[in-house]
Amino acid sequence: MRRKTIWTVAEWLLVAVLLLLLVQERMLPIGSLSAEEAFRDSEKSFHYGPSEIIRKINEPDTRNQVVFLSRYKDWFSAPSVVKRATGWGPGNGSVGGMKIDPNKPLSYSWEGNSGGSSMMRYKFFGYVPDDRISTVELLKTDSVTGKKAPLRESLLHDRMFIFLWQDKNGHREWEAIRGLDSNGQVIFEEKLN
Repeated sequence: MRRKTIWTVAEWLLVAVLLLLLVQERMLPIGSLSAEEAFRDSEKSFHYGPSEIIRKINEPDTRNQVVFLSRYKDWFSAPSVVKRATGWGPGNGSVGGMKIDPNKPLSYSWEGNSGGSSMMRYKFFGYVPDDRISTVELLKTDSVTGKKAPLRESLLHDRMFIFLWQDKNGHREWEAIRGLDSNGQVIFEEKLN
């Protein structure tokens, strides 16, 4: 072999070794291989958790975003992770949780993110310590029709709920969050807006 060919091969081997080291040490922004790994990494970077994953939810109208409804001690959260070209990474919004208020029958939080378009993606989520409540209802107005469009979720054994939806131009006509018993009677209601 000629001397020039040997140097060219050596240079390319060195480049390959350096790239491998950069990826291994996470110096290049390569995402995680799975949505759950990205969720765990984002919690570590925030010094929060590790949370118990209650539900893994694929965001409506997209295959590239996952929400993890989760609990850590007396806290609850619903962070998102997004799949990009280089793998899974943290989404828009908060990683840290909200403290469960033991004096309230229902603790909740919400987030809204635009993602660069006129559509806003909303998450309204929480935890229900009051055993009398079996269903949570978010009273809101539809941005297109202007009619009432309540969102309802029956509680499971985990006592958590989450509503995911999209609205145009940041429309946020929410009236109240309510907790209903098994007969549909209102046990808790808090006005919003």
